[in-house]
Amino acid sequence: GSLVLTGGQSAVAEAGKAPVLRVVVKPRDAVQWALYYLPVMYVPSGEVPKEDIGDPRFLAYRASQLLAVGRVDEAGADIERALSLDPKYSDAFALQAIIAVVQNEKDKALKAAQKAVDTGPNSATARIAMSYAQQAGFDLEGARASVEEAVKLDPNDALAWARLAELWSSFGRLGKALDAAQKAVELDPNLARTQMVLGFAYLTQVKTTESRAAFEKAIEFDQADPLSRLGLGLAIIRDGDLQAGGREIEIAASLDPNNSIVRSYLGKTYYEEKRTGLDEREYAIAKELDPNDPTPWFYDAIAKQ
Repeated sequence: GSLVLTGGQSAVAEAGKAPVLRVVVKPRDAVQWALYYLPVMYVPSGEVPKEDIGDPRFLAYRASQLLAVGRVDEAGADIERALSLDPKYSDAFALQAIIAVVQNEKDKALKAAQKAVDTGPNSATARIAMSYAQQAGFDLEGARASVEEAVKLDPNDALAWARLAELWSSFGRLGKALDAAQKAVELDPNLARTQMVLGFAYLTQVKTTESRAAFEKAIEFDQADPLSRLGLGLAIIRDGDLQAGGREIEIAASLDPNNSIVRSYLGKTYYEEKRTGLDEREYAIAKELDPNDPTPWFYDAIAKQ
């Protein structure tokens, strides 16, 4: 049998039986484990804190690792434990800010990020977290200023350079974006985030061979990152293989179901594949996820012309 799902629904399928509809009361809460939590703490391999539950540094590091695999409840417990040991521990507030950003709690994110900056004025991690909170509130200039301060505070923070590359790209400064991305990879070539950002920097300059190589490395380092899959899909489509690229974007959507940008591009892919109805569904989901994101509205308008 077959069953078409809409937003807020799920289905259970068993061998030899038709799929059965299940309604999810709180669909966003139901997929919290599948959300992608942005990395903000850069810990070089030689500086990983030793396991010690009495050390807030270790607890924050472990929380960041738990977030990387979507175990947000356990991460939250470690963050609270770290703050009970040190109520002014900046990295813990930075992680709280990222959780709030990803869960679309913008005011809460900004407050936590401000606490991170106040308690850690010399922390690059705090500035990176602040940049994400500011971007969530559509303050791109503020976000860029925060990350520029982060690379000044710690010029060896690969995540800070990767984040700066993202923001330069958003301002259309593609040369600066590529320079920052290359700097990030130079500092740490084995970090998924640096390779992913480099992939997008190459993609904006239509260097698809280099772009695909960077995205493939990023996926090798972190198979849970939806943006690397999205980027790889876009690069493959740019090279003329719509079907293979579309399947990568479908994987990206499965990794982060609440990402409006990914759902928008998936809708556009379905439109190009002439899969009528599926494109409209994805645009509708994207609009619901982020009504302020113009991307799904734009692609939907094109589809209806």
